[in-house]
Amino acid sequence: MAAAIVTIICIAMTVVGGMTLSQGILTSADTAAINVDKISVREGEISRTELDILRVTPLSWADYLRVTVKNSGQTKLASFDKWDVIVSYTDNSGTLHATWLPYSVGLPGDNEWQNARIGLNGPVEFFEPGILNPLEEMVALIHLNPLAGNAASGDISLATPNGVYSLASFTDPGYLRLTAQSENITIANTKYYELVEASSADGTVINVRANYANKETGRKLLYNSNQPTRPAKFIYPLIGIDEIPAETWTVYYRCYVDGTGSFPREDNDVSFNIDILIRQADGSVRAIIATAVATVWVEEAAQGSWIILSATYDFPGYTVLDENDYLEIDYYGNTINGPNGGGGYMQLSIDDNTLPVADQTRIEA
Repeated sequence: MAAAIVTIICIAMTVVGGMTLSQGILTSADTAAINVDKISVREGEISRTELDILRVTPLSWADYLRVTVKNSGQTKLASFDKWDVIVSYTDNSGTLHATWLPYSVGLPGDNEWQNARIGLNGPVEFFEPGILNPLEEMVALIHLNPLAGNAASGDISLATPNGVYSLASFTDPGYLRLTAQSENITIANTKYYELVEASSADGTVINVRANYANKETGRKLLYNSNQPTRPAKFIYPLIGIDEIPAETWTVYYRCYVDGTGSFPREDNDVSFNIDILIRQADGSVRAIIATAVATVWVEEAAQGSWIILSATYDFPGYTVLDENDYLEIDYYGNTINGPNGGGGYMQLSIDDNTLPVADQTRIEA
């Protein structure tokens, strides 16, 4: 009888132990499966996340580094306070700084960054405010202390919480330089070309031109020679800028004038100039600052040759009323006498990166 009881107890212990062991194995397997699922989800999220820094601009009219970032992936991006933003640069004394920047919900203080706005190829965020959806662009403002030095260069890294990052370099030329480029910004369903600060030509070269019939005269807005519905209107975002100071601008034109007959017919006949205005985010004009200024004249002997000409304009200053406004520069051609002996045309070269900066269409101050 005692032996039977012992046997029963041993069998019971064996069964209980086996069940406990099986439960432990199953629990471990379940935990492992859950972890594998989490890893798979995270890997999938990472593979669908892509971030591109489109442009880094040291602003001449404000103490900010303005960074434009595009969500090029398939996942939504948010939680900006968990992003890692690192800037490496040299100051005016030549000292190297490598700084991790915390996020600020308002205007950034010293060595902070802010998501200033999100939009879809422009200033308007159509849905889910505060979330960087696929194809949307974020404009970030960075306040460095000390500031980056004049004619200094630097690097910036942005990393999302899941570890996906983008790198870019920047250079501060030490003066204002706005270069006409062929990239596009869409405002109220209308495409404009970009006016880019602190960057030389870097895109696809285009020519903007105006055609004239024999002896036709007058002032004409220039248009893309390959896209005749695209006017030579270039815009520069004013986000992060409170005021455009009064200063003397030098406007450089890389220009070419020719025709089947003589064009220009004489000196002081053919000219290029610009209009300056402020464009609102809804596409309407807020202010016209100047018309037909910074005029350059193409000499008769320059027919059929690419030349670089420049003229100055004393910009009167402007207080920015809305950070989502744009500075706009429109390029025009004008002739007093018109072509002689056939048709003629005048054109500007835009965004030709084979040229040195000194030969590019641009504005400096």
